[in-house]
Amino acid sequence: MGVVFLTIVINLIGFGIVLPLLPFFATDFGASPLAVGGIIGAYSAMQFVFAPIWGRISDRHGRRLPLILGLLGTAGSYVVFALAGSIWVLLLSRIVGGVMGATIPVAQAYVADRSPREGRAKAMGLIGAAFGIGFIIGPAIGGFMSRWGYALPGFVAAGLSLLAAVVAIAFLPESLPVEKRVKPDGWSSTSGVRAAGEQLRVLAQTLGDNRFRGPIGATLLANTGIAAYTTIFPLLLHNPIGMSAAEAGAFFAFAGVVSAVTQGGVVGPVVQRLGERRTAISGTAAVALALIVLAWAPGTSGILASLAFLGAGWGLFNPSLLGILSGRADDADQGSVLGVNQSASALARAVGPAAGGWAFGALGYTIAFHAAAAFLAAAALWLLALKERPSRSVVET
Repeated sequence: MGVVFLTIVINLIGFGIVLPLLPFFATDFGASPLAVGGIIGAYSAMQFVFAPIWGRISDRHGRRLPLILGLLGTAGSYVVFALAGSIWVLLLSRIVGGVMGATIPVAQAYVADRSPREGRAKAMGLIGAAFGIGFIIGPAIGGFMSRWGYALPGFVAAGLSLLAAVVAIAFLPESLPVEKRVKPDGWSSTSGVRAAGEQLRVLAQTLGDNRFRGPIGATLLANTGIAAYTTIFPLLLHNPIGMSAAEAGAFFAFAGVVSAVTQGGVVGPVVQRLGERRTAISGTAAVALALIVLAWAPGTSGILASLAFLGAGWGLFNPSLLGILSGRADDADQGSVLGVNQSASALARAVGPAAGGWAFGALGYTIAFHAAAAFLAAAALWLLALKERPSRSVVET
């Protein structure tokens, strides 16, 4: 658990380095707010396609190899980012990064393999804490290094992903024993057409199961709102507020501090007191409130207060939701179910940035932030209607 946590932290630092720079980098190439959102969303669009594939591969062949391959491919995507000389090369870097960075459900399945069912929400909080740490250190480093251009942050991010791959190769043990792996049954990982067909079947089957439809629906709604925020917030800082990428990185780092503290030390006791569902509802409400406050473009103190609510709310929501979902899955299905959930999250993060960028440019930042908050409020209402651990439904195919 310690090794997988370390590899995720190192890799997420690299992701955090690039995240606050993208809107500024794309704008320098003349991209519109909609185009900025499209470039950011391309990463998640690829995750939407490839997350269940990685998850299913890990169910059949183990968790270790997909994690290592993902880290190596992610390093390559950052090199392309560093060398980008046009919008199209920048877009290519995000496409490659999305394909190779779609192994998050594999890491989630690894944690599920190593933790008891009743303690998975707390264990998933470790992954959330890794994200938080990545968003603390990464944006701060990226923002600071942006003073010397965007190539240096890209190469540093690539180096960190390579370091994470080396750590995983040297120290990460396999978590899924051979006897617990799903049998291939004639499925060939070398056949792209058959792989795509298999994953479409798994996606339809998972969404057709009433155990998973509710949590995955909440994931889709909440992540659409938060993804819109990650695009329109830097655009707001750039114009009309007039701040730089360095300041954007500092704000993202602050939100990461709050999220890491919440997910690493607060979510466990809160879940014990309130339960996973009510904890997730509280988190979405806090994020919605933060986005409403940000809609009025407050000064620095108001931005920090809003980001504190946002970081704490997301720190409560994400691991609680993953705990609900993982608790409803069978041991042999952890990778594929979490992969489908990651695909829903990726779909939201593909649509959210483009929609947020369009709303920012066409309707103004106030409406854009209010719309993002509405998605979080809808996620809270969706969770209110969620039934406690329904029985498995049989899906006719």
